[in-house]
Amino acid sequence: MRTITEEIRNDIENMIFDYYAEECEVDRSEITMQSNPQEELGGDSLMFVELIELASDKYNLDVKLQSVGKYMLKAPLNTMKDVVDVFCKIYQYGNDIVNL
Repeated sequence: MRTITEEIRNDIENMIFDYYAEECEVDRSEITMQSNPQEELGGDSLMFVELIELASDKYNLDVKLQSVGKYMLKAPLNTMKDVVDVFCKIYQYGNDIVNL
C-alpha cells in the first residue's frame, strides 16, 4: 500500500481539475470540490476511464477498471471531492480498492 501525502493529494487534485477543465471546456477556477462532474461539468464515464489511464501512467499504477468499477458501485462520484478521494484510494490501494 502506498502512502498519500498532502503533496500527492494536491497533485492528484490538480491533475483531475485540470483534466476536467480541459475536457469539459470549463474555466478551472469554476470547478470546486462540490461541483458535480456529470451534471455541472458535463463529464461522462469515458472521461473517468481516460483519467484512470492518465493516473496509471503518471503514478506507475497497475489497476484494473473492474476493480475500480466494483468499488464505485458502493461509492458513487457525486462531487469532485468524491473523484479526488477515489483517485487517492486508487493510488493507495490499487486493485485492492475493491476490498474497501
